[in-house]
Amino acid sequence: MKMMVMAAMAAAAVAGAHPWACYHGDPQHTGRSAVPVGDSIWTAWTYAAGGDISGSPVVSGDDKVLFAARDVKLYRLKEDGAEDWVADLVGLGTNVYFSTPALDDSGNCYITTDRRLVKVDSAGSVAWSWPGHNGLSISHSPVIGADGKVYFACYSDSLYAVTPAGTLAWGRDLGHSVNSAPAAGPDGRIYIATTRGDPPWRLLAFEPDGDTAWTVELAGGADFASPAVGPDSTIYVGADRYLYAVRPDGTVRWRDSLAARIQTCPAIGNDSTVYVVAGSRLYNVSADSGTRWRVTVGSSGYSAPAVDGAGNVYVGSDVSAFYVVSEAGAVLTTLALPDDVWSSPAITAHGQVIVGCMNGTLFAFQGEASGVAGPGVPRPASGLVAWPNPTGGRVRLAGPAGLDLAAVKVYDAAGKACPMPVPAGPVLDLGSLPAGIYVVEARAGAGAVRTRVIVR
Repeated sequence: MKMMVMAAMAAAAVAGAHPWACYHGDPQHTGRSAVPVGDSIWTAWTYAAGGDISGSPVVSGDDKVLFAARDVKLYRLKEDGAEDWVADLVGLGTNVYFSTPALDDSGNCYITTDRRLVKVDSAGSVAWSWPGHNGLSISHSPVIGADGKVYFACYSDSLYAVTPAGTLAWGRDLGHSVNSAPAAGPDGRIYIATTRGDPPWRLLAFEPDGDTAWTVELAGGADFASPAVGPDSTIYVGADRYLYAVRPDGTVRWRDSLAARIQTCPAIGNDSTVYVVAGSRLYNVSADSGTRWRVTVGSSGYSAPAVDGAGNVYVGSDVSAFYVVSEAGAVLTTLALPDDVWSSPAITAHGQVIVGCMNGTLFAFQGEASGVAGPGVPRPASGLVAWPNPTGGRVRLAGPAGLDLAAVKVYDAAGKACPMPVPAGPVLDLGSLPAGIYVVEARAGAGAVRTRVIVR
């Protein structure tokens, strides 16, 4: 029952045009997906960008992966990791630090360089940038509010609301630096926390028109610690080593002291669980206050945890590793990576985990929940599986022992055979076929195995 409730909540949280629409998944920054990935994961594909990746990826409704790198470029990849387009933002800034794209329902992308907010359309063309100069200092991500405005914070102490047309709706002086992303509540309010300088540091709530709803003083700065909004509209935010839960009316529900500083966004596992990284540990904290368990996941880092539909938690670390942790706190998988992970993982509609690495590589990890056989994972005892499904082109095939991929046949919905090239290893390219439903057939021993594939 708990898993069903969590899945239903996850579906509600990410409902909309995209399975992972912005930093930490959705405007509330829940970091949660209804899609299961698996206890064991392996690398499905990689992509080499032209600069370090400290920001996080997003996933569009048509299965495209978008992210920015420190070469000041925005990348869009197809679901198999092939490059779709690259938007050059050089001249609109000198770097992209921790910024993650935010997608609107039409597929437009909003991204902040270190100097401007930039709108890029679904074809990869820059529509506009704001402001018309490079005078701002920006470190983190924009978010799209319920009213369609784009909100982002400036490191030098201001919160801005910009219309989809690229005009300033309003700006507010926060009195302190901001080194995190604002969160948008389902009621339209915008939440942002301050850091650096002298106290007091604050969590602030703004109405969509720019009026201040309330402020809460924090015991420390929220450095890299973006707020998250739970299903009951409770706001969770880290401030130094303290994790706060604040009611929608601005009163503090509780404050827990952890063993180290929090520099990531919390993830909302379900209605009674919050996950957060503090120092070298991942914490499971009750929504009613109190640590249930903690597990070591390397060193202090900026990677915020993501939770899949089965309750597993996925997180990177500053020790060049990526972890899968169960709902009970057991480390299920540890993958060694070529460099540190400051990026926060995204979960696709087909059960992949996407995350960036500080050596400029974007990784896509696949789990056994998809039915795809991978290294160290038993192959299907019977039947044929194809992933990703639906697909825009290439699929990876797996099946029982004795599978003969040199004898693959493809049939359309009318049962007519479709001429196809011989697969390159386990990969079958269906990109030449029109959109529709197809049956893929392969030989396995003395018989045949089949699966249905949807081509978009």
